[in-house]
Amino acid sequence: MKKYVVIGRPRAGSLIAEFLLTAANVEYEFKNISIEEAQQDEFKSISPFSKIPVLVCPDGQTIFETVAIVTHLIEKFPQLAPHSSSSQRNLLWQYLAMIATSIYAGYHRQFYSHRYAPKDVAEDVGKLAAQDRETAYNYINMKLNPYLLGENKSAVDYYLYMVTRWDPSIDNLLNDKDNLGKFISHMKEDDAVKKVLSSHKL
Repeated sequence: MKKYVVIGRPRAGSLIAEFLLTAANVEYEFKNISIEEAQQDEFKSISPFSKIPVLVCPDGQTIFETVAIVTHLIEKFPQLAPHSSSSQRNLLWQYLAMIATSIYAGYHRQFYSHRYAPKDVAEDVGKLAAQDRETAYNYINMKLNPYLLGENKSAVDYYLYMVTRWDPSIDNLLNDKDNLGKFISHMKEDDAVKKVLSSHKL
């Protein structure tokens, strides 16, 4: 039987696919791809912007874009999320979208701002991205109890934990966000998180 294949890099956005597959107790293969390899036509045929991760499904279908991958895994493995008819499921989609657009993309706009604006305004683009990210983190800090949907951990918590790992100054981020700090401590002890990070020696 064919397995899922996660194409990515150990510290990058592909961690979310690994976290979720591991949490769902699903075997998969990890395929590391360099930045240079991602620029080749072969990879661009399945991910046109050379972005990772790409998830290769057991039937051979490929899925790119992190939110699409998370959505696929939630639908495939329902234990990763509240029931589809529940109000908490609506909140899960809300948080998933906010993290993707304001935090995940915010880190990218800040640290790769030259890709989003001319050189003379790139620094300002980065500052605005950092402000948006801070707004999102403040809101999330207020809502965590101890996870985004309350007492039960879900796919969106793994997503949030992944993006916090990218912050260049985690102490500053957590300085006035006690709930977020407690959340990160909880997630560091999660079995799936520990297993995936250990596999990459992180």
